[in-house]
Amino acid sequence: MNRRDFLKRASLLGIGATAPTLFGVPGFVNQAAAMPILDSADYQLPGVMPQVINVFLYGGPSELAGNLTNMDLINRNSQNPYPEALRRSVSDGGQVTRHGFWADAGGNAMEDMLAAGDLSVYRTINRRKNNTRAHRPSVFSSLKGSLAIDAAPGMGSTLAALMNANRELLNGSAQLRGKQLNQLVLPFISFEGSSTAFVRDPDGNLPLHLRGLSLDEQFDNPYTRSRNDHDIELEALIAKVVDNAQKIRYHKVAEGFELRRTMEQLIGELQTAADSPLPSPPPIAPGVLDPDVDPATGYLAYPGNNRFSGRIKAAVTLAIENQDSMFITVGGGLGGWDDHSSAIEDYVPRMNQVMEALRVATKHIRYSDSDFGGTRKTDNIVIKVHGDFGRNVNLNNSEGWDHGNNQNLYTLGGTAIRPQYALGKVIGKTNVFGPANQNRQYTEPASDSYEAEPLAIASTVYKYFGAMNPKALTRDNDMNPNGDDAINETYAPEPPTSL
Repeated sequence: MNRRDFLKRASLLGIGATAPTLFGVPGFVNQAAAMPILDSADYQLPGVMPQVINVFLYGGPSELAGNLTNMDLINRNSQNPYPEALRRSVSDGGQVTRHGFWADAGGNAMEDMLAAGDLSVYRTINRRKNNTRAHRPSVFSSLKGSLAIDAAPGMGSTLAALMNANRELLNGSAQLRGKQLNQLVLPFISFEGSSTAFVRDPDGNLPLHLRGLSLDEQFDNPYTRSRNDHDIELEALIAKVVDNAQKIRYHKVAEGFELRRTMEQLIGELQTAADSPLPSPPPIAPGVLDPDVDPATGYLAYPGNNRFSGRIKAAVTLAIENQDSMFITVGGGLGGWDDHSSAIEDYVPRMNQVMEALRVATKHIRYSDSDFGGTRKTDNIVIKVHGDFGRNVNLNNSEGWDHGNNQNLYTLGGTAIRPQYALGKVIGKTNVFGPANQNRQYTEPASDSYEAEPLAIASTVYKYFGAMNPKALTRDNDMNPNGDDAINETYAPEPPTSL
């Protein structure tokens, strides 16, 4: 093989002379690419490196699964009546749980997670800045953490840029378990294909090893290549190089082959882990199995046979098995959440599948911890669930809900990286606004309630990873010059609902 063929073949392998990395695999030149300007973001190493799973419900889910507290007034003013059970407590044969959740729409699972200290519900994530209810700007601003939706990078890319800008602090740190930033494998992963969360800064470049990559729920590795004759010939050529100058020139190629094999091995291990039995939690009482345990096997089992459960399971498996994976996105799998018609009949089973899958996910994480026989602590894993916007609470003439501004944020896990008392509570209370018997009936935060903009979700993620003034990363000069603070996770809970 001559040098031209050598370089051509190396280029096809993703390790050509100008290719910086592949999945964190160094190429010939590990170039330091230009980053977005992050001068205004102060940084310190977090005590524990987080792993965040960001679940996005595209189309904008209704808040009602987590907030039936206003149902009497909502029903009275709605164009069409709601089921009577939504105005009666569970103890009275209705659907309203102790904390005002919709029992059959995931409310029972939410109550379980709340009682276990695994969940907090923020009912007043309310869009006031750039008060749009259109899908594109709402999706983009939520997943970019910026109102400058055409100019801003995605949340995951901003986080990657923040870490790259502070690589001197991170490289070799205990938080990275002694690794260099460019040695991390699969640090930013999407289980939803191309994700807005990983859109890169149009004015700067991000090193290849810190860009978002896509996997599917079976962990199929799109970068696996069969070892054909050309691969074997190339490796043999490298092995025979004796000239020191050539060794220096091509040693990164040899490392690339070795690290690609490491990647394939990791993917194989993830596939094995995904096919292996989940943890087996203890019974909740003598002779009483956990409801999320398959009685035939004694192991946890994710509910349903759908891509959403598969993606949540894969995301949690990846986070547990690979501590390098720091920001993971999940979306889709149950259809969209744009419930303009036949809302209740579609929304109830869909939301129930989400919350039951998340309840299993919290147990999957807990019982994989070293306290229960796992190989490491898993209390650094956080799950956040949100959408583009909320919905009106009027039941329109198509028996559906149109776009609104107020939505719920569900946060789960991560006790090692969150302040004390961050979990196990419901935050925010709402009032109903809008004329009776017209379509624009909606909820807003009560005047004495805690509320936050959707951009606060991105600020919270940046704060977990070490940004000391995370609002700086959500600023834009035109619409949001001050940015948005992180969620106040120490805010006091609302009392349980009484009916």
